[in-house]
Amino acid sequence: MKVVTPAMKLDVRIDSVKSEEGLLVMDGVAGMLPCKTTLSAAEFRKLLRMALRPSVLTLLFKR
Repeated sequence: MKVVTPAMKLDVRIDSVKSEEGLLVMDGVAGMLPCKTTLSAAEFRKLLRMALRPSVLTLLFKR
């Protein structure tokens, strides 16, 4: 995964995903730095809705 910001571009690798205190917690590496990303249930549902659009699914299953 790549994150592009106005300041820089970072390669992001997610190493583990777990649930803590009602949040989805993803641990990984962004560039050379360790990072932790958290999503609430509402944020996760919104991300799923965006990812499950037909145009995105077509891209995922394209050969």
